Amino acid sequence: MISVENTKNINFDKEIDNFFTELSKDLHFNVTKLINEEFGQNWRVPEGFISIIGLDNAKFPVFYYGVTEAKEKQYFLKKERNQVFVRLKFIFDRRDLIEKEKYIVANAFHGLLLLIKIDKKEFINMAKEILRKAYDEDEVVKKSINIILEKNLFDSLDEAIEFIANRDYNWLMGRIRYNLGNMRYSGEGYYLIPLKTKLEITPGLIVEDNNLIIDLENAHTFKNFIIYLDTKNKKVYYNKERLCNKKPALVNIKVDEDHCPWCGAKLRVVKTKKGEFLGCTNYPKCLYRRFPKQVNNG
Repeated sequence: MISVENTKNINFDKEIDNFFTELSKDLHFNVTKLINEEFGQNWRVPEGFISIIGLDNAKFPVFYYGVTEAKEKQYFLKKERNQVFVRLKFIFDRRDLIEKEKYIVANAFHGLLLLIKIDKKEFINMAKEILRKAYDEDEVVKKSINIILEKNLFDSLDEAIEFIANRDYNWLMGRIRYNLGNMRYSGEGYYLIPLKTKLEITPGLIVEDNNLIIDLENAHTFKNFIIYLDTKNKKVYYNKERLCNKKPALVNIKVDEDHCPWCGAKLRVVKTKKGEFLGCTNYPKCLYRRFPKQVNNG
């Protein structure tokens, strides 16, 4: 159930410029920006084009794709069993995608890729804003946040809200990273998700009226990624399985029980008048905490 919505428009030109600037630093990618350009045809041109060349040894074929951005992001609260969770969707204009796909087909490109950017700082700030507003307006949200405040031994409402924001960001990123097949990725950065796989809408993409939606909670969508540009680690990853019919090297990294799963810092025992728990040594920058025999579902 969606209790609070906060819709934010994306700065198309800035995001597409940033993406192509970073991508062009890798020699495997040629990029062309065609923002808002029309060429006299009766269909829309994507915001840009990329060609993927060479990859490992320059013997692989060249892949051509069109790239387009979402028209908006939507941060919202989800209520479930008296708990609240912050979630994020990227919304594309379905009619616009159809027109752009005409151009892709006419020019024999491999397909149209949907560009999204996930930014940790933005997510945390938007989540805190929504939670704080909902706390003052919604009794169910207020009760849920107060339970977390007491259960986790926080000293203030702000700490509890920041904890929820970080919890929900890390839960979403964990699901996405797992589906990408490598837990070493930060999860932050740009993703290129194909509009279609095997001539059908990519599994996990949601079609509602004239919108096509990427809901981060449907993390299996990310198994089909073509390119992931990790802005935190400054690396570009491509999906060999999708591009070259070769299986990617899957690296599974187990969670170290002695380190914080949110930021990687060591955990330490924290004793308070209310009780004790394992807390992050990066406190107050990181509010992760774990209690003995407590399963973290967030």
